[in-house]
Amino acid sequence: MNWLKRLLRFLLFAQLISGAAACHAPTSTSPEEVECYVRYLKPEGQALAQMVVRRREREEMRSAEVPGGVRYREALMQMVVLEGTITYRSETSGAFAAQHTFAWSDAEGQPRTFTLQMSPASDLSFGSPTLPLSRPATLRWHGPPIAENESWVVLWEKADRSATVPMEIISAAGMDFIEFPAAQLAKLGPGTWTYYVVRRKAFRQEVPGYLLKGVAEYYSDPDTVQLVP
Repeated sequence: MNWLKRLLRFLLFAQLISGAAACHAPTSTSPEEVECYVRYLKPEGQALAQMVVRRREREEMRSAEVPGGVRYREALMQMVVLEGTITYRSETSGAFAAQHTFAWSDAEGQPRTFTLQMSPASDLSFGSPTLPLSRPATLRWHGPPIAENESWVVLWEKADRSATVPMEIISAAGMDFIEFPAAQLAKLGPGTWTYYVVRRKAFRQEVPGYLLKGVAEYYSDPDTVQLVP
C-alpha cells in the first residue's frame, strides 16, 4: 500500500512540527511529565506505541531513563534514543484494541499507569460509489461518534497519484456523520479518488507533581469514490 505509506509520511512530518512546538512551550510546572503516543494502522493491522518521560532539572525538562523500564499492554518496551531523546517504543501486529495502557515507576519508585482510549471508524461510506461535485455529500462510518478533544483528517489521493489532499474536519462532539459541502468536494476535481480517515484524540491528566499527556491515532481502511461534474 504505497499510497498509504506516502500519506503516513506526510502526517508524521506535520506531527513532528506540531509536536516540537508543543515540547518547547511551557505547559506545566510539574517536576515530571510523561508523553504517550499510539497509532494503529487498520489496513496493515500494525500498532506503534511510544513514551517519553521528562524530569525537571533546574528550569529545563530532560528525557529520563525509567528504572525497570516501561510496559505497553503488559509487554516490556524497547528503549531507544531518538534525536537525543530517551524514548520507549513498541511495534506490534494484531487486531484493533480500544485500550492502550502504559505502566512504569516514577522517580520515587511509585507505580504509574496511563491509558489511552482509541475509537475505530470502519466501513467508510458516502452511500454511493459516484458523487456529483455539484452536491454536498455525507460520510458515515461504523464506530463511536466524534468525541471531545478529537480531531479528524480525511486524506484523499487521486487514482493516477497526481494529487494528495488532506482535509481537516471541524465537527461538534457527538456527530456520527461528516458533511462535505459541494464547494469542498469541488477542490478535489473530477476523477477516481481513494480516501481514508485519521481519528486523533488528545489526552491530558494532571495530578500533584505529575503531568500526563497522550495522543491516540486510528488510521482507517481506505475506500474509493468516483467524483463527477
